[in-house]
Amino acid sequence: MKKLICIAVLLPLLSVVQFAQQDAPAPGAKVAARAKADTGRLLPQRGVGGDAAGKVAPDKRTFSEIKIDVEGCEDMTGYMMLPDELPKDRKVALMFTFHGNGDVGAGRVKNVSACSSARDPVITIGVQYQHLETDGKGKMNNPLVAKGDTILEGCRWLLNKTMRDFPVDPERVFVSGFSMGTGYASGWARREWVSNPDAMPFRAVFLYSSGGSVTKETCPPIPFICTVGEQETAVLGSINVVAAVRNFCNVLASWGMPVQYHEIPGMGHTVNGRCHQITRDVINLLGGPGPISTPEAPEPSAFEPQSDPYVQQVIELCNADRWTEALARYKELEADKAISSKDKRPLKAFEKEIEKAAKKELKRVHDEITAAVKAEKMPSKPLQQRLAAILECWAEANWVKGKGLHEVLEHIAGDFPPSVREKQREQWMREAWALESAEGKRNEAKALYERLAARHAEDQGTSDWPKAAAYRLSWWMDGKS
Repeated sequence: MKKLICIAVLLPLLSVVQFAQQDAPAPGAKVAARAKADTGRLLPQRGVGGDAAGKVAPDKRTFSEIKIDVEGCEDMTGYMMLPDELPKDRKVALMFTFHGNGDVGAGRVKNVSACSSARDPVITIGVQYQHLETDGKGKMNNPLVAKGDTILEGCRWLLNKTMRDFPVDPERVFVSGFSMGTGYASGWARREWVSNPDAMPFRAVFLYSSGGSVTKETCPPIPFICTVGEQETAVLGSINVVAAVRNFCNVLASWGMPVQYHEIPGMGHTVNGRCHQITRDVINLLGGPGPISTPEAPEPSAFEPQSDPYVQQVIELCNADRWTEALARYKELEADKAISSKDKRPLKAFEKEIEKAAKKELKRVHDEITAAVKAEKMPSKPLQQRLAAILECWAEANWVKGKGLHEVLEHIAGDFPPSVREKQREQWMREAWALESAEGKRNEAKALYERLAARHAEDQGTSDWPKAAAYRLSWWMDGKS
C-alpha cells in the first residue's frame, strides 16, 4: 500500500516536470531571438557600407597594457584602448579584436578602436597571441604564446575583467579578427555558442580580410559582418582572399545565417577607414544611437546646432526620430540631482523648443508626404518615419488629436499602388532568402533575385528590394549548399 501511495504522489510531480521541460525555452533562445531582430535591421544589404572617403571621427582614447592572469598565458599580453570620456548615465559597447599572422596586437587594437566615437564610445581590447621579435615587431609564422584553448581562456579572462571594471553593456559585446585572427574570432564565438549558448557573450562577429572557422552545426546564429579588399586576389603572391571570403559568405547564406559582405574598392590586405565606418555603423545600429552612414539621407535636423552636451543628447534622439525617447531623456536629465542647477539652465531653456520644432516639422513632412501621394509617388522612409514618430509622441496633444493627420500614412499602408508593388517586391526578396537556405533550392533563389533586380526602375527606383537583390547577385557563387 505504501508503494502505491508513493507512486500516486510521484505521478503528479512527474507530470509537472514533463510540462516544465516541454515549455522550457531552447538553449540560446534569447540570443537567437535578438539575432533575428538584428537581422531585420542589417538586411537587406544594398551595397558596400561606408563611403569612398572612409573618414571617421573617433573620440580621444588612452592605450594601456594588461597582464593576463591565467596559467599558461604568462607570455600573452592584453591591450586596451579606453575612451577618455565614458557616459555617466549609460553603459557602452565593447569590441574584442584579434591580430593577424605576423601582425602586432597593440597596433590592431589601436586600429580597430577607430570605430569608437563620442556619440557612441566603444572600449576596444585584444591580446598578443603570437610571439613578437625582440624589437617588438611581428613576423609571419612566429610561434604562438600558448596552445589555442589556453589563448581563448586568457581572452575570456580579459573580457570578464573588462566587463567587471568598466561600464560595459553586456548586450553590446562584439568580437573581430583580421586575417589569421578571423579564425580566433569566429572560433571563439563558435566555442561559446556550443559550450553554453545561453551565456553567449557576442552580439555579432566582424571578420576582416579572411573567412571564418565554423560548421553548419556549430555556427552561432548571430550576424557575421565580413570585409575584404578588392585588391586581395593574390595575397602573399597566390592567395585569393576575395574568393575565400565570398565563398565563406555564400556558405553562411546557404545555411540561413545572417551575413553581410563588403568588398572595399581599392583596398588591399588591411583594415581601412571604410572598414571602420562599417564597423561603427553596425555597432551604432545594434543597441546604439543609430548608424551615421545610411542608405537614404535622413531628414534634416529640426534644430539649430547646440554646444550644451545635455541639450545635444535630446537633439540626437529627435534627429533619429525617437521623439518619445527624447522627451523621456529630457525629464531624466532635468530630474538628475547629480547635475547642478547651473548646468541645467540651457536644458530647461530648451524645453519649449522641442514641441515648437515638432509642430513645424509636422506641417512640413505632412505636406511633403501628401503631395507625393497625390502624385502616386512613394514618400521616402525617413519622411514617413518622422511623421509617424511625431504623431505617436504627441498623440493626445490638441494640435494632433482629431486632426486626421494619420490618414495619409494609413492610405500608404493600404491599397496605395506603390505600396502594393513594394509589398510584392519585399515578398519576392523574402522568398529568395528562404529558397537560398532550402536544400536544393539555390538555383530558384538566384532566379528570383534576378527577377527582382530587373524591377529596379519601378517607382522611380526608390525601392530597397531590387537594389538588395542586385547586390546579393554581385557576390553570388554557384554550388554552395
